[in-house]
Amino acid sequence: MKSGENLGNEFIATSAYGLLNVILIARGNISVGVNAVGHILGIFFENESRYHYATGEYFLGKVYLQIAQGHRPGSFAVLFKNLGFLLKNVPFAGRKAENHFNKAIEAAEEIGAKGVLGQAKLDLALLHKLKGRTGQARKCISEAIEVFEQCEAEVFLKQAREILLSL
Repeated sequence: MKSGENLGNEFIATSAYGLLNVILIARGNISVGVNAVGHILGIFFENESRYHYATGEYFLGKVYLQIAQGHRPGSFAVLFKNLGFLLKNVPFAGRKAENHFNKAIEAAEEIGAKGVLGQAKLDLALLHKLKGRTGQARKCISEAIEVFEQCEAEVFLKQAREILLSL
């Protein structure tokens, strides 16, 4: 946390700014929020804040997964506000989701963040299922189940087992 050590509150401010942008995405300002979160991930990576980096990568993977699954912003106004972003990203949403999930998995494995690791593997499995890659989906689900069993994450464990049965 180089910047946090030098400037004291910069680390907290960066985290707060990241959360603000998550809220922007949730409220429908997808383009601005995703771009800002991407910038913040660079800061977390540079400062070796691996947990925040893993969580942010997982979050962006989740956003792109929802786009790949066909989820669209609720109202016409929100759709219109994000039209450029969606037109540019819908064709590549699956690939972007996979890249973000893989980065989250790598970072989570490095630091032993089992919660992030299991969730990223679970959502990567959903992406593989969506793309018709059943073998890869089963592998990711099985790995997610193992992680969820280790940390006794019963809700996620139940969800993962149900998805495995649906393959």
